[in-house]
Amino acid sequence: TLQMITVNFEDYPEHRIRFFEFIRAVNLHCFQALFNIPPEHQKLVVDSVVWAMKHTERNISDTGLNILNELLQNVGKTPNIAQGFYQQYLLALIQDVFAVMTDRLHKSGFKMHATLLQYMFHLVQMNQVTVPLFDTQTAPVGQSNPVFLRDHISNLLIQSFPNLTRSQVSKFVQGMFDLKMDLPSFKTHLRDFLIELKEFSVEDNSGLFGEEDEMQKRQQAEAQEAHRFAVPGLLKPSEIVDEDL
Repeated sequence: TLQMITVNFEDYPEHRIRFFEFIRAVNLHCFQALFNIPPEHQKLVVDSVVWAMKHTERNISDTGLNILNELLQNVGKTPNIAQGFYQQYLLALIQDVFAVMTDRLHKSGFKMHATLLQYMFHLVQMNQVTVPLFDTQTAPVGQSNPVFLRDHISNLLIQSFPNLTRSQVSKFVQGMFDLKMDLPSFKTHLRDFLIELKEFSVEDNSGLFGEEDEMQKRQQAEAQEAHRFAVPGLLKPSEIVDEDL
């Protein structure tokens, strides 16, 4: 199946979604089994999740994001697996989520991008990753994961977006590690940064506000419904509920 679906993002759509749904089901119901297979097969599973996230077909990319979120939650609850997983995959996963979030093709997944990044950055900041994410042979004496990750992400962003100043990047990266930020605040911090990017500044960024727009529409619909019930004559007879019946 992997050979069929890794050539591009379009062929065999039914096989794609069923394959990723299978991985999601295994993670949800047989999580330990993922770590009883050879390491090279474990890597194939993680790579498959990342491949799902990169699809432009929304239901597949959303499935990939959900699998990753659920996988991280399961890993965090399993101490005998967590540190080895973090050392092997965490840094690459942070980079992959950043890449998808900033490629301008996946704005509809912004809420989950924010959820994943907040979880992973705060995991490091709270020192829940006890294994080094860096090469201990070349790292300076006393290097820590939070300091390393700050420097690594800062350099990555400066290389990827040369229009940004070091001051902009430093302020943004510092905020990523702010444990006082709840998810709405973290999302706002991310969104403000994305809109600063030259690549985003000339585009329709309404997809970054999808959750807020849906909430506003829902509140408007609820207000209209409440108004109809409050004003006599606006409801059809079939819509009126007789509480005495």
